[in-house]
Amino acid sequence: MKRLISFLICAVMILTCAAGCTGKPDDSTAEPDTEDIVTVTDTEELTEELTEPVTEEETTEAETLPPVTEDLEAMNAEPAAKFTVSRAFGNGMVLQRNDYIRIWGWADSSENGKRVEAEFAGLHGATVIADGEWTITLGGTLPECTEGRTLRVFAADGASYEFNDVLVGDVYWIVGQSNVWYPVSYIKNEPLANEKGRNAEISNDLQIRLNRTFAGDFAGIQIGTNAVSRDVVNRRGWQKPEQGAMDFSALGYFTALMLYEQLERKVPIGMIEFDGNGCALHAFLPNEVRDELNISTEKNGVYSAPGVNAHVSSFMYNHGMYSFQKMPITAIIWYQGESDCNSTNNNNTLYAERFATLIRYLRNAHDQLHHDYPVYVVELPPIFLQFDFAQVRMNMGTIPQLIDNVYICTTSDLWSDRTYYIDGVRNSLHPYNKWEIAERMSAMILARSLGVGSLDEVSGPQMVSVEFSEDKCTATIKYKYVGEGLTSDGKLKGFKVMTGNKYNWAKPATMEITDKDTVVITTKEPIRSVSYFTLLDDTFPKNLNLCSSTGVPAGAFRIDVPTE
Repeated sequence: MKRLISFLICAVMILTCAAGCTGKPDDSTAEPDTEDIVTVTDTEELTEELTEPVTEEETTEAETLPPVTEDLEAMNAEPAAKFTVSRAFGNGMVLQRNDYIRIWGWADSSENGKRVEAEFAGLHGATVIADGEWTITLGGTLPECTEGRTLRVFAADGASYEFNDVLVGDVYWIVGQSNVWYPVSYIKNEPLANEKGRNAEISNDLQIRLNRTFAGDFAGIQIGTNAVSRDVVNRRGWQKPEQGAMDFSALGYFTALMLYEQLERKVPIGMIEFDGNGCALHAFLPNEVRDELNISTEKNGVYSAPGVNAHVSSFMYNHGMYSFQKMPITAIIWYQGESDCNSTNNNNTLYAERFATLIRYLRNAHDQLHHDYPVYVVELPPIFLQFDFAQVRMNMGTIPQLIDNVYICTTSDLWSDRTYYIDGVRNSLHPYNKWEIAERMSAMILARSLGVGSLDEVSGPQMVSVEFSEDKCTATIKYKYVGEGLTSDGKLKGFKVMTGNKYNWAKPATMEITDKDTVVITTKEPIRSVSYFTLLDDTFPKNLNLCSSTGVPAGAFRIDVPTE
């Protein structure tokens, strides 16, 4: 009966706020101040085991019912006289639809035991301050709404914050290194870039909201230690397109724009960017994950691990991602790995395992209703410099075998300009194909997360399994997302093998599509490893030609024969 009553309360709240989706956006501002840095003196153990997330088929009724905050005890407490709200909240922001709405912040320890309340769109929540911190979960979830409304956080008279023009829609993280940093302004000024990208709409009439944190925001912070910035370090806050788009990730903004248009401008899109130029994966790992994987060494309190660039560990997470982890999201878009392309510290060979561990951690840390949110990984494209992206790219292709709901956005057909120069420097490291990647990425998100189209048609074929014959001279490779079936333009090409005692990649004796979802390759010597999209400068369809029936190319992978 108690569950039924709670559910009815939530239903009434949701209907009330849906009916009240009206009103004019208010552009007034509120700038809470907080102390930013918290030092973690000892690495804490993981609060939850890094286990496989619950799949959609396993989701239970208890996980899908809207939560209800029990706030009667809090409402009987004395109201706080002074507190602060995280800078993750701001005017014009987007809150995640159909999930928890949490608001959090801090107060002086003298306020412990006192009450803080919040209300938004007919929902209410309250909590008491404990150990100088507080978190409120509002009593219900909300559908999308395009009318800006006011989020109010308050306690005693005069102790209140109002955030205006707050929308409800879908919130995404876009995370990576310089190809995520690559901004819209670069596309606008690149005559070789896609004309649609160069003329992309940038208008405050679009209900797209942008929040960017980059390594340059960390000035004055001792990075590489266990210290975390509990609050958002960037002071730009949430920006509308005319204020923030030109400096925002081109891939992130274009993806947001395409999603917004495909959803008929009825679902606001929030895009939160974390970019670190030249940063290897260890820069994005929480302290706990870094230590769980034994990935870094410590000297005088600073943790570091080798990569293409000599960056310290964990700082992109500690001072960027950490401060947003209580905020529910729809998905993560990931474009990173360029700086993991060498073998030092096993950066390339262990990339998939380390990335899967990070995503398990993040899904637990977000602690949201839709726990197993999808992650979309941009496959590293062909490159015509001596950075062997292929070594990371192949291992990326095995991530979906390690963790559920990770999807690879294939790129072998989206970049083939061997002569591209910027200021006299050959620069295929930063291709200008961000519009084309966003087209594929947004189509995948629409199909997987929003039910618009089919992954079978818009995603490139992804390797599911590889089985080896008893003599190890035959490999049978199974795929998903093949459309009506795998196809190739002429004789199949793109697979490579290592055989016998050889440590170089070579063409197998035969390669053949044998069924709708199956490729079989054979060799004259026992196979040690099999791979696809193996060489750094492979391109589709010149060096690769396996694709779905809709023409989307297959993704890279590498599988080693299990040792007995």
